[in-house]
Amino acid sequence: MNVRDQQAENTKNAILQVAAKMFLSQGYQATSTRKIAQELNITQPNMYHYYKNKKVLYIKAIEYSVNNFSKNLLEEYSKTKDLPFEELLNHMSKYMIENFRINYFVMRNDIENFFTVEERTSLNNNWDGGYYKVLFNIFQSHKSELRSDLAIPVQVGTFLTMLLPYIEYNDAKRKRNIANLNTVINIFINGIKKE
Repeated sequence: MNVRDQQAENTKNAILQVAAKMFLSQGYQATSTRKIAQELNITQPNMYHYYKNKKVLYIKAIEYSVNNFSKNLLEEYSKTKDLPFEELLNHMSKYMIENFRINYFVMRNDIENFFTVEERTSLNNNWDGGYYKVLFNIFQSHKSELRSDLAIPVQVGTFLTMLLPYIEYNDAKRKRNIANLNTVINIFINGIKKE
């Protein structure tokens, strides 16, 4: 790759990093491409040279962020996969909360309200391909310990539904959520009913 191509690649990645940070914290509607360009000290036309409009930039920024996070999550899983189920689930959940900064409910609202069915499908597939895959591996590798009347995808989906509200952008909320994580996972695994 020549110097010019490398500079272009660096600019594209810098745009994605800043856009992802803004989109994931503020949402689609509250983030302007002008602010993204200003943050990078480039012009909007320069940014649109790489990403033709705000929607394309949003989709690419989310993909970039999720792909990077998924790669790191998979590496963390590889290092800890031999832990007992509850400990592993707790560890990986804590890792997700600590390392993926997102305002999840704002993002889901944005995707539902500002994107076409095709765009939503693309975003959802990318989103599910990362952390879902790791959690599926965790549940699958411990399936002998889990209920056989509930399919693994149902168990993973239910766990994610419970976990996602704990993944926040705000530092104080994330710390509070981590403090409550053991209890939530214990309730998920063992229920609340007396034996």
